[in-house]
Amino acid sequence: MLNARKEPHFTTVDFDYTQPALANIGQPKWTITIKDLLVSCKIGVYPHEYNSPQKVLINLKCDYYAPAPTPQVEISQVLCYDQLIQSIHAFIQKEHVYFIETLAEEIANICLTDRRVHATRVTIEKLEAIPDTKSVGVEIVRVRKD
Repeated sequence: MLNARKEPHFTTVDFDYTQPALANIGQPKWTITIKDLLVSCKIGVYPHEYNSPQKVLINLKCDYYAPAPTPQVEISQVLCYDQLIQSIHAFIQKEHVYFIETLAEEIANICLTDRRVHATRVTIEKLEAIPDTKSVGVEIVRVRKD
């Protein structure tokens, strides 16, 4: 079973996360969005959920502060959504996840690994978990505390 990190580098907050870290004041704010990333994931606590992957929909936003890119900028100077998606896929393929809350926390950790990211909002939806629903899920917001 996956455990949350013992000392996370983020704090739980309500939905207002507009204040930048003091070190970032004066730099432009950027928001990376990933909408409707559909993945097949081994997730759930019930025995029938161990046998086959389920469709999971992931949405996220990452707020980060960085200088405005120029035509000469290197890709490493911007937050790359493709790298975020690859990291999410790598985590999902690694092992069974028991709770969507755990998956949301791990995706937030992936986003906050980049020190420029100030805040992230992650929404996870299981599309086939409960009959007669379009989806069930969880949304979290995490803000860097250092």
